Amino acid sequence: MVEFIRLEGFPEEAAQSAYDAGHFVEAIQILHGWMENQAQSLLMLVGAVHFDAKQSDTWDLTDTIGFSTCAKVLFILNQITKPEYDDLTELNQMRNKITHNLCKEPYKFVYEGVPKSDYDKVFKRTLEQIYLLTCKCGQIIE
Repeated sequence: MVEFIRLEGFPEEAAQSAYDAGHFVEAIQILHGWMENQAQSLLMLVGAVHFDAKQSDTWDLTDTIGFSTCAKVLFILNQITKPEYDDLTELNQMRNKITHNLCKEPYKFVYEGVPKSDYDKVFKRTLEQIYLLTCKCGQIIE
């Protein structure tokens, strides 16, 4: 039998549980993955509702658009505000710092990691806004 790895429960609960256990990489990955998925869903719905794109043609295609690009397009299409765009960009940057610099060993100095206060600011704000894009999706289809 094949075993599958998947998120159980709500993303904010899984992220908070990981954070509380000191699993900061996992916590930010959960938030990033959720917000990226919701941004892609919003972009697909904008295309379908406002530009008459076929969901069957664009559903899987939007999954190939990275978080940063998706946030830019949503901002350009006036689907998110500048502060919302900035928050999404900060989340993406924090996730990239955590993921890509985790094992960094520079040549001439010691990499100490990401300041936890910077991490906490992004983590807390994202938890507070976890359903921001989900609500925007709902507003489009109402």
